[in-house]
Amino acid sequence: MSYLALMLKEFGEPETALELVELPSEEPKNNETIVSVDAVGMHIADGLFVRGREMITRTMPCVPGFEGVGTVSKIGKSVKNLKEGDKVLLPMGTGSMRQELKILSSQLTKVSKPYAPDEQLALITVNGFTAYFLLEDYGQLKKNDWIIQNAANSNVGRYLIALAKQKGIKTINIVRRKEVAKELRKLGGTEVIINTGQLPSKYVSKFIKRNIKLGIDAVAGDATENLAMCLTDGSLLVNYGTVTKKPCHISFWTMFRKDISLTGMSTLNGFKKRSKKRSIEIHKNLAKLANQKLLQAKIAKQYSFKDYLKAYNHIDKTGSARDGKVVLLPNQ
Repeated sequence: MSYLALMLKEFGEPETALELVELPSEEPKNNETIVSVDAVGMHIADGLFVRGREMITRTMPCVPGFEGVGTVSKIGKSVKNLKEGDKVLLPMGTGSMRQELKILSSQLTKVSKPYAPDEQLALITVNGFTAYFLLEDYGQLKKNDWIIQNAANSNVGRYLIALAKQKGIKTINIVRRKEVAKELRKLGGTEVIINTGQLPSKYVSKFIKRNIKLGIDAVAGDATENLAMCLTDGSLLVNYGTVTKKPCHISFWTMFRKDISLTGMSTLNGFKKRSKKRSIEIHKNLAKLANQKLLQAKIAKQYSFKDYLKAYNHIDKTGSARDGKVVLLPNQ
């Protein structure tokens, strides 16, 4: 018996660096589980990793894939927490682009029924934890507090809106495209602002009165300054991405006059602050919210395993050319 896996032979363009290979199926040892991988969430970072631009060290060759969801197909004789047929979330960074995965059962997160669609569950690990950590780790936010974010139409932005709504926290959401505003309001976004350049002074004046203490930046460049201008004095601005591929920019005068602090955010550092048990508890809750349709990703397209190059090409697109998340289906 064998299964297919996508193998990264060496860093490079997906067309030359990746290959579908056949690997021998394995039997689980005492505490191990065999998972049939149902769906893999894909991100811009997947393309960067294949090209060697993501700062992650791996021994070559390796199987890419940062997250996924699967179904337990076999268990070792000592496994007590899972049974065949259970739906499970894979831990982050396990190399999920394969049809089967052998893994310690203690590393898996069991999903409760009724299950959300596989494409939704496949995406809540990377973006779900990122949104959760952004909301929980940077200041003591209370009900009716305000936060402001850019790239609000990103999957992290959408999850952040939903999680903030659960806690009664109000959100100001900056996007570039008018057509997504209605979608974000439906998710629970308090306000949605369409803006592609410098934020007009009427918005800055309006938002300063809101006493916003947390800004969340995924765009970088001059967009960082836009958020900083809207924050109350002594506030925190957190950056977790660079859509512009530029450094964060805050003018000296903004920092000097407003006492704004800028910090970077890594999802991996969020895990370091928590025990393994607590991380799995959060994972289970994120899955529960997905099952309840409270965390919903916008899906651009799903691809069968043989069309992995089309999937990689799709994740490289931005804006309306991609318009949602890409999901790979290893067993289709």
